[in-house]
Amino acid sequence: MKIRKFFLLITSGLLLAACAPAAVNETAPTTVEQVATKVMEATQSAVVPTEEPTHELTVLAEVGFSKDIWPVIQKFALAAHGGKGGVFLESYDDIMKYVVPGSPEESMLYKRLTADGVSQMPPSGPLPSETIKLFYDWIKQGAKNN
Repeated sequence: MKIRKFFLLITSGLLLAACAPAAVNETAPTTVEQVATKVMEATQSAVVPTEEPTHELTVLAEVGFSKDIWPVIQKFALAAHGGKGGVFLESYDDIMKYVVPGSPEESMLYKRLTADGVSQMPPSGPLPSETIKLFYDWIKQGAKNN
């Protein structure tokens, strides 16, 4: 009988110890403000990458039609789309038939350059990603005739 009470006492003590809240760590934050401060400190002391983002859709400096876009059209598209074929890209006005200013993702010109659900242009292979980014930026910036 004494052994039974002893085991019951030990079991009860272990059960209470397991269910009891842990001791409060005095260095742990206890208020929302303290937690926010700790998070901010950790964020500020974190290592910040020095590389620029390589995301293709990042808009940077203003892109000009005359200096940036038209030379690419001349080099890669005019042979196929300059006076022959069904798609003419001989002027700014012709090109704007395939552009939704401010919305590259809805512009057929950009979709063709990225092969987004349509056949790739030029058919010989994709343009360099920097060139495609110029078109994205130009359209995103409003596809101005500048």
